[in-house]
Amino acid sequence: MEKFELLKKDFIESLSKEKKQFLKDLTFYSKCLRDFLLRHEEYLDYFYENLDLDLLGREKLIKEATKLLDISSENEFITNLTIFKMKHFGRIVSKDIYNKHTLPELMKEYSYVADATLEIAFQRSWQIAEKKYGKPLDNEKNPVYASVIALGKLGGLELNYYSDIDLMYIYDNEGKTEKGFTNKEFFSFLFSKLNQFLTKRNIEGQTWIIDLDLRPNGKSGFIAYSLPALETYYWTVGRVWERHMLIKARHSAGNKNTTEEFLKIVKPFVYKSFTSKDEIKEIIEMKKLIEKDALSVNKDEFDLKKGDGGIREVEFTAQILQLIYAGKDKYLQERSTYKTIQKLKERGILTEEDADILTSAYLFYRKLEHIIQIENCQQTQKFKYKNADIYAKKLNLKDGNELLEKLNDYREKVKKIFNSLQLEDTKELSPLQKYIFTKHNEDEALNYLASIGFKDPKWALSRIKEIFFSKDFILLSEDFKEALFNFLPELEKQLKEYEYKTDFLKNLTNMLIEGKMLPIFASAILQNKKLVEFILNIAKVSDYISNLMAKDPELLDFAFGVEDILKTKQDFEKELELIKSDNFLEKLNKLKNIVQVLASLRYISQIHLDNAEERLLELNQILTNLADFIIEKIYKHETKENIPIVIYGLGKLGSKEMNIGSDLDLIFSFSDINAKQKYEKIPVNIIKSLTKYTRMGILYQIDLRLRPYGKSGELSPTINYYEKYFKNEARSWERLAWTKARFITGDISLKEKMEKLIEDFLFSKTVDNNFIYDIYEMRMRLEGISNEKSDEIDIKLGYGGIVDLEFLAQLKALKEKIRIRSTFKIIKDYYPEMIDKYIFLREVETRLRMIKATGISRIGKNSPYIYRLAKSFNLDEEKLWKKILETRKDIRRFFLKNVKEKV
Repeated sequence: MEKFELLKKDFIESLSKEKKQFLKDLTFYSKCLRDFLLRHEEYLDYFYENLDLDLLGREKLIKEATKLLDISSENEFITNLTIFKMKHFGRIVSKDIYNKHTLPELMKEYSYVADATLEIAFQRSWQIAEKKYGKPLDNEKNPVYASVIALGKLGGLELNYYSDIDLMYIYDNEGKTEKGFTNKEFFSFLFSKLNQFLTKRNIEGQTWIIDLDLRPNGKSGFIAYSLPALETYYWTVGRVWERHMLIKARHSAGNKNTTEEFLKIVKPFVYKSFTSKDEIKEIIEMKKLIEKDALSVNKDEFDLKKGDGGIREVEFTAQILQLIYAGKDKYLQERSTYKTIQKLKERGILTEEDADILTSAYLFYRKLEHIIQIENCQQTQKFKYKNADIYAKKLNLKDGNELLEKLNDYREKVKKIFNSLQLEDTKELSPLQKYIFTKHNEDEALNYLASIGFKDPKWALSRIKEIFFSKDFILLSEDFKEALFNFLPELEKQLKEYEYKTDFLKNLTNMLIEGKMLPIFASAILQNKKLVEFILNIAKVSDYISNLMAKDPELLDFAFGVEDILKTKQDFEKELELIKSDNFLEKLNKLKNIVQVLASLRYISQIHLDNAEERLLELNQILTNLADFIIEKIYKHETKENIPIVIYGLGKLGSKEMNIGSDLDLIFSFSDINAKQKYEKIPVNIIKSLTKYTRMGILYQIDLRLRPYGKSGELSPTINYYEKYFKNEARSWERLAWTKARFITGDISLKEKMEKLIEDFLFSKTVDNNFIYDIYEMRMRLEGISNEKSDEIDIKLGYGGIVDLEFLAQLKALKEKIRIRSTFKIIKDYYPEMIDKYIFLREVETRLRMIKATGISRIGKNSPYIYRLAKSFNLDEEKLWKKILETRKDIRRFFLKNVKEKV
């Protein structure tokens, strides 16, 4: 009062006795309020008259603050914001001194004062930003809005009387403004301006100290973040402390819908259906670090906020219990620490005694904290023991001893409650769960992956992260996220048990992420365990099917949901009509993928049955029928009229023994030179269509080397050209190859001529010793081309490979003058002792191609694929390798014996 008596004598003398006492009480509690009233004595009446009035609430405060927008000068606006804050600060502190309202009610009112200043500063900043940059828009030209998120005490509506305010600035989406600036530029300017309005020092002081350190990346982060960026951040790198912090997130200013969207994003991140023991340990460790930091060298003071048994320990007790239980009980999803304690008591999580202790201690600490802060309007929580008597008087206690006794009693009791927290409802996490959940413990996760057999654990962890830190995962529902997280221990178990885990994990992540099957898989975890097992088995067994499904996840519906596979041209035609696409080649690609996946799965499902011949022939037949159908469809697509051309297939296409990854050996022939000149683009267009890349891949690789003169020859000679070539130029190996020639499509009358020509070529000459020697030499040259190493095998071209028996079968067809194109049928009819060996090598080749997803027939003894191949035969790697070698020896021995005997 001394300053008032000295500087405001007339003002003092004008006051009534009651108002003088009121002023005396205010100046006793707060020097900064005293200084404010020295500058603005008119507000003493306002404080006094409001003592018994109701609190204003948020909307009335914002309405009053809106008048400040009429101030044109920025400096005057800033000053008046501070006056507005101090006016209501004085009103609230006055009510507190005279106990007119409860402390929670007054903290809530003061939080609303902050909201009001933030809202008005936001509106003014928006006006300036819009004028400078234009309205912000997203990529679809929709308006983009922003908001201010309150955190910490402000978020919990429990703001200190003299405290900084924890904020986060957010906006809807990226894009550009009407004037062509980025939204990031717009909102960076806007929120920088808002900061300036609220933090700039003026003759009245400073409205607020703003703390943005709780935003993503803290001090080094952007001033504002878009909602998509925030969603990605929290679900990919969000830490435990950020879950803890976001409990108090609340709308403070700006667009409410933006805040609502933000809260929808973070709610499942904050409130999960369970909390791990590791997470709780991390929070407790964080608390210990805070306490350690709070330990003062000065033994004459105590930190009410951070000290042992202080405010932070009450808050941590409430928030730890929220993290454990509020994911399952929405009633506990509360921002206010005071209200949270009451709700925990109602739910029986805290005993009545403990809840009452925590409540009383919390209110006592907060009241004492306010008394310390408003004395000189300083942001401090340091309780100086020498001032205990003064603080006691302000708290209406007898003396400092009573205050210290009360303080120490609460500290001991709070500490005891915190240390005795029962954490039975927390969950033990697996090594990978621990990393995904906490974003910590990476070394532990890497060590675990190495321990179960991953040679490159960093790669393995990166694939796991691709699932759980992906955009697809972020967009999943809360139930689906939880289902995938809970599935991790099972995935760990299967990875541990499966020998070649690298391809398994690679295939699985390709399907789930690249194939966009993550929602399907998550749904299956909850509702269809057989589908989960099916997807995992595909990932283990076949790179080929996994890759197809990754390119087209709709294939899963066919693979899992269709019992009858597509076999015939009629089946293919019906399915093609159902495929929705305007792109002709994409439709054919889609059909091919559907048929190949279904046929492959049928084959894989039978590999442990004793029906090798049946399953292999069925697969070959289906794949050949499909190739015939596609060639015919493209042919008809290119030829709108009947033209004199024939298309023949040789090789596996001709013999109807097509395998996974088989190319097409095609032959084209026109009736005469006039037809050739008129329609010569048709064969070119057919080849282009078959080999053109679409988003689903290409239809087939084409091999045209069996035409006259191979690569250097004409693509589509006339039938007369073939006649002359066959008589005068064709070599022995070409005669052998043409034993498999089969008409695919084209002119029927021309086909008859071509068939006669082929039969003359094949059977008009005898199979003499010179011919046989030529074939033998050709076979040896192919073996040399295969260039096998000592630790690898070429199933097809190598020593004793499939080609040995194919050559024998073709020689037999020529010798006996029979038009049997199928190697399998000739071997079965003429060399039955070799049929099982032939089937075995064909099965090895087929399974290898399904595993490797290529048309290659080569495998090394140390290849990572050998384990999976051996497993498919129920053999270990050594036994499979030995069986292949023995089979090849038997085949080569048989081949040489029969060649020497000249068939």
